Amino acid sequence: MSSILVVLWMLMASVEMAPAQLSVEITKLTQSGGTLRVALYKPGAKFGKTTPDFYKNIAINQPGNQVVSFEVPPGTYAVAVYHDLNDNNKMDRNLIGYPKEPFGFSNNYRPTVAAPDFEDCAFQLTEKGATISISLID
Repeated sequence: MSSILVVLWMLMASVEMAPAQLSVEITKLTQSGGTLRVALYKPGAKFGKTTPDFYKNIAINQPGNQVVSFEVPPGTYAVAVYHDLNDNNKMDRNLIGYPKEPFGFSNNYRPTVAAPDFEDCAFQLTEKGATISISLID
């Protein structure tokens, strides 16, 4: 009897862990060259301040919209993206700390004074998948 319960539990766990398709459309990509760095965070991570849970780096050969896809378990996520124009693998900032390279966040959150919190950019990814759009800020 206990072996049947273990098998049922394993089947239920595998169904819950089935990945969902997340497509992130990045718009207002106005410059060629460099690398588009797309970071996907789960709750609990220090959003934008630690290594993301998932990420992709895309070389940009020409301006225009880009779609970046992830296969991840359904759940709550937030996305941060920036166009690393000089390929130095960091977000360049001016003297007061504002980004010098194009950037954006899920929910098209627009920071005013400080960087956003996870909750500002959070969205729900269901097992059906989702497409979100992020418009870069120059």
